[in-house]
Amino acid sequence: MTKTESGPVVPLGQLSHPQAPPTGGTFTAADTWPRILPRRLSRLAAIYCVDTADPVIGLSYDDGPHPEHTPRILDLLAERGLHASFYVLSRHVRQFPDVARRIVADGHEIQLHGDTHDSLLTMSVPEAVRRMRRARTEVEDVIGREITWFRPPYGAHTAPQVAAIRAVLGLPTVVWSSDAKDWIDDEIGAIVDRALAGVFSGGVLLLHDNRGDPHTLRAGERLPNFDKAAVLAGVLDRFAAQGLAVRTVGELISSYPPVRRVAPIRAPRRL
Repeated sequence: MTKTESGPVVPLGQLSHPQAPPTGGTFTAADTWPRILPRRLSRLAAIYCVDTADPVIGLSYDDGPHPEHTPRILDLLAERGLHASFYVLSRHVRQFPDVARRIVADGHEIQLHGDTHDSLLTMSVPEAVRRMRRARTEVEDVIGREITWFRPPYGAHTAPQVAAIRAVLGLPTVVWSSDAKDWIDDEIGAIVDRALAGVFSGGVLLLHDNRGDPHTLRAGERLPNFDKAAVLAGVLDRFAAQGLAVRTVGELISSYPPVRRVAPIRAPRRL
């Protein structure tokens, strides 16, 4: 059994809104997978992070590409000699194909985030598979490379959807363990602080180079108007000060046991 097919399954509360960031390297001891079930079935659950005490962090971006923000982020990553994982929307790839191709040309991972950022919880299993199949094809046609991972919009999914997308499309699901909540406007320092607040060894940080759902802006919120490259610079400086090495999500998963959480069987009746 490979690393991506093994690894612990932990309770939601240990990963979502904990009192303090988890300690990397301790998840295997907290494994809750029932012994009566074959371990291979756990690979149908979404990956949230990896289990290691090594000072490494996965850097990922959602909702792109963007014609201005993404190139500036790529410029900064090139200056620092670092790589990240970009989970893209096929709608934006169609709009900005040259930016998508540059992500690949610069040596970064480009993976599937969806088509129009609709939550999978609004879809049946067949509809989710159908739409993600079309979105994957559209992205692959532009970048000339195979997509190998899927991250659902909002991280929202059910266990049957994850199982079907993996079985039919061959795409395992990966989400994140911490985020900067950078989909609304704020001061750069505040965003950097949020990005670092939930970071731990083996964690996966979520940032955004675009916003895929501007129509969901709430009263009192403003669309992001800050310098996303400046946020990244602040995050990378803090990582360096803490001795954290930046990796792509794929590099993490291929090097350490993935940590998973089983999603609900059914979507909530009302979102």
